[in-house]
Amino acid sequence: MLLHGYQATGSRLMEAGGVHCRYQPTCSHYAEDAIAYYGTVSGVARAAGRIWRCSPWGGTGYDPAVEEHSAAFLDAQDHQETAEQKHAREQAEKAAKEMGKACAAGGASCVVVVIMGLVYLTVKIFVMVWAFKDATARGDSNAILWPILIFFTSIIGLVIYLAVRPKGDMSPCPACHKQRLATLGVCPHCKGGAGAPPKTA
Repeated sequence: MLLHGYQATGSRLMEAGGVHCRYQPTCSHYAEDAIAYYGTVSGVARAAGRIWRCSPWGGTGYDPAVEEHSAAFLDAQDHQETAEQKHAREQAEKAAKEMGKACAAGGASCVVVVIMGLVYLTVKIFVMVWAFKDATARGDSNAILWPILIFFTSIIGLVIYLAVRPKGDMSPCPACHKQRLATLGVCPHCKGGAGAPPKTA
């Protein structure tokens, strides 16, 4: 079905663009004969070898997959199409188009999921960093635990933090000028007291 779909679409597009197979029969018909005669595994391996040979460094000419088939038979196969073959080709072409639509829809869905996941991760990291900085500025000794809780519980951890965090107005430290809870006697950033210069090592 895939080979017939390629012969009805991709092969014709390549020929229209001036790209032609270097061998007779073409690689797709070679693969079709090889798979039908030798089985799927061996046929696919032989078809892969033919495709490798069909390159600017390969050869040209008559190269059948099955020696019992004459060149006349294969030429006729390339240019004549029975009603059964036409029906099979049309079915393969239709299936290929449906497969293409399904793949396109699946690809679009994957892109949307990836984008949503990245946005979610970005927002979560932002909230974790904010919670840590806010808890530190409020003098919470467990500041490092809040980002961990938010990482595992998301919005639930954020709600818990907002409910239990130390309450009060924020004001800049007179020493380091960073925001901290106004009621704190010691700045959690510079460890200096109200109006005192920051401590140095």
